[in-house]
Amino acid sequence: MTNVSPRSVEVGRVLRGVLWINLSILSLKVAALVSSHALSVAAETVHSSLDATNNVFALWIARLASRGPDEGHPYGHHKFETLGALVLVGFLSITVFELLQRSVMHLMVSGLTNVRATPLAIWVMATSMVVGLAVAIWETRRGRALGSDILLADAAHTTSDVLTSAAVLGGLVAIRAGYPQVDPWITILVAVLIARTGWRILRDTVPVLVDERAMDPVHIQHVAESIGDVSAAYRIRSRGRAGEMFAELTIAVAANLDVRQGHEIADEVERRVAGELGVREVVVHVEPA
Repeated sequence: MTNVSPRSVEVGRVLRGVLWINLSILSLKVAALVSSHALSVAAETVHSSLDATNNVFALWIARLASRGPDEGHPYGHHKFETLGALVLVGFLSITVFELLQRSVMHLMVSGLTNVRATPLAIWVMATSMVVGLAVAIWETRRGRALGSDILLADAAHTTSDVLTSAAVLGGLVAIRAGYPQVDPWITILVAVLIARTGWRILRDTVPVLVDERAMDPVHIQHVAESIGDVSAAYRIRSRGRAGEMFAELTIAVAANLDVRQGHEIADEVERRVAGELGVREVVVHVEPA
């Protein structure tokens, strides 16, 4: 039976909480859409339905990533979480395309002004903005504390929801003031904000997937060479992210030491690098000086 770490349990708990909140907000936005017929509200409703879909997907990915190392995945499954964050960008891209397409069609076709900024729609957008801000702050804090890419990506998505809700709210106020033609332009702004969120997620996740250097080698070198029996540390490599970082290095020790002594020094280097720099696993190779 696969053991699930406390971290994975907490990630799942956070995602389930966000899912229920998103479903509640979605139901409110559907009611707002029915009352207003605003394209920008429709965009927000589609965005919220995507949020709920993303949460279900994130729960599945988090469960997959919680599995420990096995024969086929000796380094564990944690990169599935990073990959899941990247997949969210695909969902966001589809949303951006759909919103831009609808906006351009509305701008090209005249007479589509059956838009009402009802009190319900305004209240729903304001509520969505406040609740979304609280959720984004909470999810970001938990994501950083747990070192979870999927939580941080979902929090960035939720932050975009706050911005888009604010934009839609502003558009509804403009519509109520007698400017319904602003609706498609607000929708375009929503699409741009969503695209910006997607770019930020892409920027943060790709380096992890391609094993970009996780830490300046100088930091590892200083820790290793601070041990008296280590004359030099070199060929230093690292990858991963905070909480799931791996490092490898070679140390030079006195040539007259036996295998047992060299192994004890390597063990000490591993303990020091892991403890002082927060590296999950350290591999040390020993060579004679």
